Amino acid sequence: MSGNHTCQYCRLNAAAEEPPGGWIHRDAFWSVYHGPADASIPGTMKIVSRRHFVDFAEMTASEAAAFGPLLAQLDTALRATTDAERVHLVSTRDRVQHFHAWLYPRPASHPLRGTDFLAAPQHGDPAEAVAAAHAVRRHLIAAAR
Repeated sequence: MSGNHTCQYCRLNAAAEEPPGGWIHRDAFWSVYHGPADASIPGTMKIVSRRHFVDFAEMTASEAAAFGPLLAQLDTALRATTDAERVHLVSTRDRVQHFHAWLYPRPASHPLRGTDFLAAPQHGDPAEAVAAAHAVRRHLIAAAR
């Protein structure tokens, strides 16, 4: 994997230790892990490119070909393991100049929709985040069999 030693996501991809809750999925192109519990609800996933690039247009054909199916697998897993009615995809890449995308599972019971939901403060419990990470990982493994 190519990297940039000043980039926090390149350092995370190269680190020996796993993020809290462990890696949900890792392949040649993408790393997936649960978002930080203090800033995301249980089931929030972050997809980070293994190679250092910023924009969608910079994806290789192989990265792009793997991204769509990965999104579908994660969407299915999040709907099966959380009470998500919708799974929102967000990728701004403004704060960290490395390609990454967030998946936010919006519960059917949540009073806000769309960008109102995304803009609202989100908080979770670390134990719930770890449990959600394990549940999504188990679902992905079972679906791959």
